[in-house]
Amino acid sequence: MRVSVSLMYDVCLPLPASMTIHAGPCVESPTPMMWPPGLALQQNKLTRTVFHKSQFIVLGGHDCGHMIPHVTIPASPMSLLYTAFSARKVTFASSKVKANGAPIGCTEIFTPYLPLPMSCCASPVPLPIGFPAFNWLNTVSVGLSQRDIAAGFFAIACNIVSKLIRSLKCFKGGYDGLANELVGAANFKDWVAKNIFASLSGAAKIVLTGDGNQVRLDLGSGYAGMRLSWKTSPDDSLKAEREYQVGPAQVALAHSDKRDGTSNDQSAVNLGSPVGTSGYRQTKTCDRDGILVKQQTQTTSPYGDVDVRDDFPTGTAAKSGQHTLPADDRAASAAAGHAASSSPASSWGMPL
Repeated sequence: MRVSVSLMYDVCLPLPASMTIHAGPCVESPTPMMWPPGLALQQNKLTRTVFHKSQFIVLGGHDCGHMIPHVTIPASPMSLLYTAFSARKVTFASSKVKANGAPIGCTEIFTPYLPLPMSCCASPVPLPIGFPAFNWLNTVSVGLSQRDIAAGFFAIACNIVSKLIRSLKCFKGGYDGLANELVGAANFKDWVAKNIFASLSGAAKIVLTGDGNQVRLDLGSGYAGMRLSWKTSPDDSLKAEREYQVGPAQVALAHSDKRDGTSNDQSAVNLGSPVGTSGYRQTKTCDRDGILVKQQTQTTSPYGDVDVRDDFPTGTAAKSGQHTLPADDRAASAAAGHAASSSPASSWGMPL
């Protein structure tokens, strides 16, 4: 199945009538995919150097994020809490079509088969009722396999079942309200159950698509927290990642063992803002014998400008600056033909 890509300015909202349920009817504000508070907290997952219509493209795992305005009916002070910890997540992604090294996110209401919803925050369980309103008008589409679709719906089911089980009396007690949201769980049992279902969802994705988290552990919220994961992909036999975040500042460390016997170590420091993310990333590549063969340093500005430096142990060095360029219609049409297989769009600055 082919799905139109979603772009940073595509407006998304729950359907119908932009309403969800939070202990009663609740109206949620429509937002662009690139929602400034979510962008500052690095919850938005967007391409940095791959474009369509001169806009960043939504990637798998994208979340519009916190601070989406909520108004309960009747009005309640709890709407402030719902707003502060809002979520609107893309749950489907193309495992075969990647940009900037990550799967392209997929969500669309008008498809030949099943609509592909975003997961919206709600109570007592998240609701798969969110959609971008007009992304079906975008002229670039990607191929989504039946296994990709199954993995997305399984992730939605895991999230719903997790919430239902964790609402049982045996999981009650401990943190509540604001404290619960900041910590990410009410107590230790609640935290264990939450992460078991997250890991189950990732394991199913590995089985179906070959790309996903074997284990994922989260503590905290989008405002501050720690995340650990162990994952596999077609390129990595095993990749361990650690992320530490306080507000817009994030430190990420990763080690990956490649299927060809080489390995990568990566460290990154990112600083989010309402207009984009600036970052510094260093990647070291070692051969089968553990000998360093390449080191790359990349800096990114909030506006998508990229500067890359490659350093080799021989002492030779090459430096290149890569800056964002707007896409044109001819580039979009030419790139669309690659959407059924691994995409060359992961190259720096390639427009779609």
